[in-house]
Amino acid sequence: MTALLCLLLASGPALDASFTFGSSMRRLFFKDRITPTLVGWQSGAVAVWGLSVEAYPATGRLPVLDDIGAYGWYKRSTHSNALTADGTLEFSTQEISWEAGLRWRAMSQGRERAAVSMGYGTLRDDFSSARLPGFLLPAGTIQYWKPGVEGKIWLGPVALGAGAAYMLVVRQDFLSAYFPRSSKGGIEASLRASMAVGKLGLMLSGRYQRFWYSLNPQPYDPYVAGGALDEHFSIDLACGYHL
Repeated sequence: MTALLCLLLASGPALDASFTFGSSMRRLFFKDRITPTLVGWQSGAVAVWGLSVEAYPATGRLPVLDDIGAYGWYKRSTHSNALTADGTLEFSTQEISWEAGLRWRAMSQGRERAAVSMGYGTLRDDFSSARLPGFLLPAGTIQYWKPGVEGKIWLGPVALGAGAAYMLVVRQDFLSAYFPRSSKGGIEASLRASMAVGKLGLMLSGRYQRFWYSLNPQPYDPYVAGGALDEHFSIDLACGYHL
């Protein structure tokens, strides 16, 4: 073990760091709702900036460990006005999200062809305006575990990739408080195109996240609906540097 640590420290990791700028949109709506104030919510398109890092040992001597790395990213939107789904009530909100985990990549001829990852992340919207009684807004945090797979093909210097993941929701603040018997889950799909120019890299990516909830209300509950759907769309342009 000591020899392994010395080898990793001596070689130094391969590190990719990126700055991202893009746009995102989130919307929530209820299915089979009976309570009139369960009108849902939508953010509209908001500007988002973020940072991301990815690191691998890159010793050149450890075929298995060299392809197991760590990744993490953080995103934050600007403050923006948001509407309930019926367009009648307006609020001010800000979105904050992050994710971190481990990633194994399958390499061929010095290029990544596929990857498997396991991450943990959060998605949160903070509302700064006064809330109206009876109206539910998705304030608070969604936390999830995310196992995922990715594939990549190369067209000359351009890499095209796609990914899919399941999100195991472990915390849902705003719905769990009013629907304690709800069940939940989520999926993610992503597409990306990237190109490296020396140590610089450019990547255009899009991501879709879908959380679904079976609310299982009882007749005496203050809010009654059969289910809810929470969708998140984002598109980002990243500029990175390889160390």
